[in-house]
Amino acid sequence: MLLVFKVGLTVLSLVFLYFLVATRGTLVANSLFSNDNKTSHIYWIYSNRFLIWLTDRTFIVSAILFFNYDRLVATVLKGLNPSMEGKLVLQASCAFGNVSQKIMEKCIHEKGGQVVIFDLIANEIKHAKRKLKNANDDHICSYLLEDALAMSHRDCSFNYVVIFFLFHELPYDKKIAALKESMRVLKPGGKLIFAEFHKPGPWILKISGRLFFKLFEPYALEMWGKFDAEKILGEDSSNRWQVSKETFFGGNYQVFTAEKSRTDKAK
Repeated sequence: MLLVFKVGLTVLSLVFLYFLVATRGTLVANSLFSNDNKTSHIYWIYSNRFLIWLTDRTFIVSAILFFNYDRLVATVLKGLNPSMEGKLVLQASCAFGNVSQKIMEKCIHEKGGQVVIFDLIANEIKHAKRKLKNANDDHICSYLLEDALAMSHRDCSFNYVVIFFLFHELPYDKKIAALKESMRVLKPGGKLIFAEFHKPGPWILKISGRLFFKLFEPYALEMWGKFDAEKILGEDSSNRWQVSKETFFGGNYQVFTAEKSRTDKAK
């Protein structure tokens, strides 16, 4: 029994060290050795080819989210309604787990137009292509190397924009820029859907969440109030935004949906 305990403690310690180095350690190293402001916030776990392969396991992702991953993905998919027939979907940044596959499968099943996945990191795009190769037999998915802060797409290009746990990895000003770009490329009548962290209600989740973010995700605490997506949407004078939000696990996670429509002035 003592041996099992020691082995378990060793494994947990190694996992803790791995995530600490691959996340917070990245920011420290980049601040010392990198002059590229465009990628200085990106963790090695999302940029190094081997670390991406090692970490992108649905079980690992689900465990990190206290096994709420499937519920979050299902809620995102539910927002891709009433029908995807002929619709264009933009997924802003690659995501670990099977959310991209699920979006693609729904698009194929409902005769959607196309799913466009983009990311700033070339290794993420290469990994996504390999991961989704079999699911993309209908060639409904395409991939782009570009920045969420400066998308190449025209205004009002997509019926849906999906962002799965990206905002918490961005510094505050980049959060705002990415949201505004997503608003810009969305068609009137389309939906912006993002899954993210959210300020929980129970005190135990607040304490543990704050500790977790301080150690691993220093930009994520801004999701607890400073980054107010609904307020930013409300400042858009050219469009109206109908907003809804579902929260999970004591309010620790959210799926935020905003439907876009033109104001009378814009029409």
